[in-house]
Amino acid sequence: MADITNSSILSLSALDSIPMAQNDSATSYKNFSITLLSSDLLKNDSDPNGASLKLTGVSNAVNGTVGLNSTGNIIFTPNYEFTGNAGFTYTVSNSYGATTTASVNVSVLNYTAGTTYYVSPTGNDKSAGTSPTQAWKTITKLNNINFKAGDRILFQGGATFSGNLSFNNRDVGTSAAPIIISSYGTGKAIINAGTGTGITAYNTGGYQISNLAIVGSGTGTNTGNGMNFYNDLANNTKLDYINISNVDVGGFKDSGIKIGSWNQNSGYRNVTVSNTIVHDNGISGLMTYAELPNSHENVNVDYVQAYNNFGTPGTWNGSGSGIVLGAVNTGKIEHSIAHDNGKLDDTGAGPVGIWTYDSNNMLIQYNESYNNRTGGTKDGGGFDFDQNVSNSIMQYNYSHGNDGAGYLLCQGVDNYSFTGNTVRYNISENDGRKNSYGGIYVYGRIVNTEVYNNTVFISPATTGNPKALKIENTAAATLDVSSLHLRNNIFQTTNGVQLVEVTAGQLNGSKDLLFQGNDYYSTGGAFKITWGSTTYDSLTNWQAATNQEKVSSQNVGLSVAPGLLNAGGGTTINNTYNLASLDAYKLGSTSPLINAGLNLNSNFGINTGLNDFYSSALPQGTGYDIGANEWK
Repeated sequence: MADITNSSILSLSALDSIPMAQNDSATSYKNFSITLLSSDLLKNDSDPNGASLKLTGVSNAVNGTVGLNSTGNIIFTPNYEFTGNAGFTYTVSNSYGATTTASVNVSVLNYTAGTTYYVSPTGNDKSAGTSPTQAWKTITKLNNINFKAGDRILFQGGATFSGNLSFNNRDVGTSAAPIIISSYGTGKAIINAGTGTGITAYNTGGYQISNLAIVGSGTGTNTGNGMNFYNDLANNTKLDYINISNVDVGGFKDSGIKIGSWNQNSGYRNVTVSNTIVHDNGISGLMTYAELPNSHENVNVDYVQAYNNFGTPGTWNGSGSGIVLGAVNTGKIEHSIAHDNGKLDDTGAGPVGIWTYDSNNMLIQYNESYNNRTGGTKDGGGFDFDQNVSNSIMQYNYSHGNDGAGYLLCQGVDNYSFTGNTVRYNISENDGRKNSYGGIYVYGRIVNTEVYNNTVFISPATTGNPKALKIENTAAATLDVSSLHLRNNIFQTTNGVQLVEVTAGQLNGSKDLLFQGNDYYSTGGAFKITWGSTTYDSLTNWQAATNQEKVSSQNVGLSVAPGLLNAGGGTTINNTYNLASLDAYKLGSTSPLINAGLNLNSNFGINTGLNDFYSSALPQGTGYDIGANEWK
């Protein structure tokens, strides 16, 4: 996908009801279509009333054609052989029905194109392969060709091709002239990998893969991955550019898409996976990994759906995750959905819907993760910052109905690498359905971490003993939290579910563990906060005994009905551009939490970002609100 950058501000009416859109820019290459994500174009657009925005149309193409695909993203195709400035106009609508427009300038660059090869069931491997009428027939033929930068391999759309496509360091593309693997004609071509791997790329980069369905024989018989990029080159080599879009991958014992390395800090850079579905695989839907932390650079996942990746029984290090980015320095997972993964995992570490580990400067936002499971005693949660994650943000996500934690912070290794992270403006509904997890669960040595303005609602589970929040350490006596601050959160439970549990193992060595400005509310059962070996039945008793919920010796924090519109009534959204339609966790107009939050910026120097879960600007009134919604 092209790099989207802000270029200029569109002049608009001063009417408050009209959204404000800014012009954007993108880059393409001669005779190549580009897919632009609606979310990227909307990033620098806003609404004066904080209303949600949606891209609703495209028009006025210059030097090319433009349209919307089935997922609402934009496909721009430059005119044949054209180079220079092109572009189009897009329309932005807000939730009130008001619209405005902005323009996208597309710079179409020249480059030395390679050869386009065609593959068709009616082709002949003895033909030239360079036109639809002279197409090759088999994947075997492709595997005997060395491809160069700019070459294109196009399979006939709608047709099925059996085999295992393989590339190595004799097949190298670049970001400007990638080796392209895609379809021509109508529909997606299907690569039937049988019991093997669909596409393997070993020690090579510069690939663009799109508009394909890659099918394995199923987790019972398959032994491979849908796509497997692997780098074991020496000297910390970074292979550049992988772009995967509009691909459907399923039926593999390992992962749908697997991008990994194993030789010190060797890895990949500039990786994008977008508008892709990964389902019915074993180990994971989509994963990256490496021998050492932070080995991959600039990895972006956008609008990926990962579901029914059930896991593989007996896998010691966990299986059945939806989307997991390991060993990434700078990356993001956004506008993605993970659900119904993990139920067959039964040993060792467990699965999570969307998570990252061994990574730095990660952004996980605008995602939905629900009904993820575990077949054992570990995990099965919604979202996770796991071991050695630093300087990362988890925001504007919706987790619900998971076996494990809605939001897990976990550091079980003996170092201080889990540091500088933020979890804010997220919603958790009825997570912790199994194994006594919390809606938010903190485990081990979590350092310099801010957890604020989240909303957690938990009702009793048929198995396990969930909590709204749990902070625990069972790994080692020294793995305690340090400078963990929880502020302006809503913790609401029903029918006796515990609000907060902090185990004695954590309290014995924790430093600067602070609760400030939160609301704790329980209905249909007693107020319960467990602090070490003592359970408190009121906020005032807990404050007096522990000095929590105080700022400058003044009591803060509340134990009042938060006034949520329909707590416990959240629905499955399944469209992350519509997360703002989750009305259940908006504050009612008479909520006592409106303007009752701590000002985190003035009191503690915390930059809270620009908006809440619902895209409302911060703040709306005379002060900040408690929870994930800034009422307006």
